[in-house]
Amino acid sequence: MRDYSPGARDICYHYVDAASDPGPATQGQRPAAPGAGVEPVRFSNKGGPAYVKKRYETAPLRQARERAYLVGVSLPRSSIAREREYLDELEQLAATAGATVVGTTVQARTRLDGATFVGTGKAQAIKEECEQLGANLLIVNNDLSPAQSRNLEKILNINIIDRTELILDIFAKHAQTRQARIQVELAQLAYLLPRLRKLWDHLSRQAGGIGTRGPGETQLEVDRRRVDARITHLKLQLKKFERRKDTVRKSRGDYPIVAIVGYTNAGKSTLMNALTGADTLVQDRLFATLDTTTRKLAASKNSGSRDPILMVDTVGFIRRLPHHLIESFKATLGDIANADLYLHVVDVSHSAFLEQMEITDVTLRTIENPGVKTIHIFNKIDRVEEEFAAGVAHRYPDALFVSAAQRRGVEELKNRVEEFFFGRMMSVEVKLPATNGKAIAKAKSLLRDSRGRMRGTYFVLRGMVESRNISQLENLDGARVKCMP
Repeated sequence: MRDYSPGARDICYHYVDAASDPGPATQGQRPAAPGAGVEPVRFSNKGGPAYVKKRYETAPLRQARERAYLVGVSLPRSSIAREREYLDELEQLAATAGATVVGTTVQARTRLDGATFVGTGKAQAIKEECEQLGANLLIVNNDLSPAQSRNLEKILNINIIDRTELILDIFAKHAQTRQARIQVELAQLAYLLPRLRKLWDHLSRQAGGIGTRGPGETQLEVDRRRVDARITHLKLQLKKFERRKDTVRKSRGDYPIVAIVGYTNAGKSTLMNALTGADTLVQDRLFATLDTTTRKLAASKNSGSRDPILMVDTVGFIRRLPHHLIESFKATLGDIANADLYLHVVDVSHSAFLEQMEITDVTLRTIENPGVKTIHIFNKIDRVEEEFAAGVAHRYPDALFVSAAQRRGVEELKNRVEEFFFGRMMSVEVKLPATNGKAIAKAKSLLRDSRGRMRGTYFVLRGMVESRNISQLENLDGARVKCMP
């Protein structure tokens, strides 16, 4: 059977006389990948000529991109202009999923229609427009009930998906590790369970036959039971991953941990690369990163610490992030819950950056991590006017402004992170009476990389101390503290 999946190739064999082997493939043919080799074959049991069996692959079979039509509804609490901004984001999601957007519409309603979401008249108008544009996929920028989805499909005769289903599809497409694939499948099954009736007409019928008539189980109940069993199995698999992650976290010791968080496509991975020199995947698309990436940020000499800082790049957030995903990705979000500091990256060039900040903050509040501190990082500063940036800086005086792509402001950010964990370090010399062992022990606990030696009746320590702790050294009994250059 021919494989029509995306990227599939036809395998062809071509036999030539070994003595007259033409070598490279002729135009229109592609040899197999390096290592495929050739295979000599004899077709005569009388020692006839040897033939070379050469393997070729045709060009990849291209699957036509789906032509999507986007639908949004503006309710009294919102506005048509705002809903059109949301459709712009939905268009990005559709493009990330591999669809071509051919049209959009926004309908103003006082309430959603329970049967068709947009009303029967609007659904008929959308059907006519989809036929004119050649659309074969309708994407609704809200969650649809199973009944609404079925009714729309009956009217339009094309595939209908909602925002949650689109995001789940993108996650499934980008999942690379086994843990990510399990998390996505779990979210998809949780979304699918109440919609099984939509997928199969036979699910409402009982399994029948001689000896099976009676109450029995309907096929729908059988399939639901199988989905429930699969969900239970996947949850057990995720618990194993969580235990492994806990072991990895414990092996990290007491290293300080920084989580880079923010709205999707805000530039988190680019900032991670700029800070650590890592090679994290960077693409201008939504949800390019699903798995947690951890890299070391070496502390500078001025910090007085030999321990690195662990930087964690996490999955991005988005408006109306499906709760199935939040539940399924608890193992991944657990890395955020263990962080000592959040770097909240904001795309300041986006027209709705304030709303994106609020969405990220609301999502972070669902993760239990009491006492964690946050530094706001306004990224892509190279794309906005200086006056605009000055206004944002006035509103957020403690925030930092960077361009991760151009590495502007990255050193200042490193210094801020080190100052958070290690404070402002000062080189000092502390002179204490040699008989005061308690004060000497206290001084050693406050100093980093300390070195000590006897000098007459005094014990002299040299090392680095946080500026906020220097007063504690000065208050030690008999201490003399001298700042070193």
